[in-house]
Amino acid sequence: MTDYSVYEQPLNEKVRAFLRLEKLFQQYSFHLKHGSDWNNRIAIDSILELLAYTTRSDIKLEILKELERQHTRLERLSKRPQIDQNQLSSILKNIQKRMGELQAINGQVGLETKNIELLTAIAQKSSVPGSICDFDLPAYKHWLTLPKDKRQKNIEKWFQPFGHLDRSVQLILDVLRHSAEDTEEVAQNGFFQKSLDMNQTIQLLRITIPDEQSCYPEISAGKHRFSVRFMKNDDPSLRPEQCKEDVNFKLKMCAI
Repeated sequence: MTDYSVYEQPLNEKVRAFLRLEKLFQQYSFHLKHGSDWNNRIAIDSILELLAYTTRSDIKLEILKELERQHTRLERLSKRPQIDQNQLSSILKNIQKRMGELQAINGQVGLETKNIELLTAIAQKSSVPGSICDFDLPAYKHWLTLPKDKRQKNIEKWFQPFGHLDRSVQLILDVLRHSAEDTEEVAQNGFFQKSLDMNQTIQLLRITIPDEQSCYPEISAGKHRFSVRFMKNDDPSLRPEQCKEDVNFKLKMCAI
């Protein structure tokens, strides 16, 4: 059975932000599940990065706007006879649910977590190069010696304010990723270029290639076209080189 890798390239800052948030949410979930003290450290780092992200911008408002936009666009599709109405209705209900959850949040997301004394101390020490050592923050070392279940409950409580953002971002990206079908393409001598339809705002490119090809795409995009160079790098100490052979891949141009 062939294994595949998917590479994504956002074409606007909004989708770029959502993908960064998705990565933080996935990182948090993975390390929370494994639960060692080292995993707990990284789960807390993820929470602190989420706090920094939500402090710098009103990400809740941006997510709400995108949910509303997707809801409006999908409602228009309900008039098309070829659309699966049951599936569309389910998606619209999910979007409405997520919008209601976000609208119910008063004030800045994660404010209660931001005021946790231990997290504040960790954030202050995190700017020092290298990992936080025991002598930097004895309170942190003590917390890490607590029973695993207690630490897990603490972390889950600290993350709780971000749960609605997590579910909303995942829904937005799921809808976007399923908004187009794959097309079979060929990059001749490792290079591919395609013009963008000015009547359609493409938000995300997805390139799928078999792992056996031993190459990866470097994607660059402008307003009118995008290009893909497939690179090989068998020795990480050397500069990557463009593939000299043709590369078969699948392309998905996502827009909603």
